[in-house]
Amino acid sequence: MDTGESSESRRHKVLVVDDDERLLALVRLALSKNGVDVETAVTPAEALEVFEERAPDLVVLDVIMPDLSGWEVLRRIRESSDVAVMLLSGRDSEVDKARGLDLGADDYLTKPFSFMEFEARVRALLRRVGPGERGEI
Repeated sequence: MDTGESSESRRHKVLVVDDDERLLALVRLALSKNGVDVETAVTPAEALEVFEERAPDLVVLDVIMPDLSGWEVLRRIRESSDVAVMLLSGRDSEVDKARGLDLGADDYLTKPFSFMEFEARVRALLRRVGPGERGEI
């Protein structure tokens, strides 16, 4: 069945999960300027619901959140999907980075971070999915 959406004409979809709503707004702005459709979630439960409904190309996931950790959200995502996942965290130890990558994350970026580096890492991860509209990230 043709949905009318070719891989060359669709925009990438990114789900950003963080309990810091200010950071969510900044990340949404940065990615939206680059032609990416951005969904956000402030709780792990909301993140899992949006993930199931929207099938994003990339999940940007905070590690430290109330109720359910980013580690557990990542574990649940990996039960059903190999979607690209970038972890964001204020935890910068080698042990935490290794744990995230071993649990299935594709990247791990520590806070605070440079938006130039963040956008470059997003572009790198989205290259796995193929080009979005007009070849944008």
